[in-house]
Amino acid sequence: MEAAFTPTPAERIDAIEQFLQQLVLLLEVEPEINRETVSAWIDVCSASALAHGARTPRQTKTLEGLCRRVLTPAVDVVRPAEARWS
Repeated sequence: MEAAFTPTPAERIDAIEQFLQQLVLLLEVEPEINRETVSAWIDVCSASALAHGARTPRQTKTLEGLCRRVLTPAVDVVRPAEARWS
């Protein structure tokens, strides 16, 4: 059985920064972007970074968790009023 994985706040911030960096690069080169192309691009980047030692397995797992949260259709639902940005 695998131990529960809980990323630290610093790891979550790092994953968000990596996600945004990859998203910006994709926006520059992909004319027809959608949820699937973003997900596929991040998979390719993550595999490459992990293979070249540019990212640890823990960083990769944290980024994968972030992607599951932000790239699922559930993100498209309307948020309650108390969840608005201040």
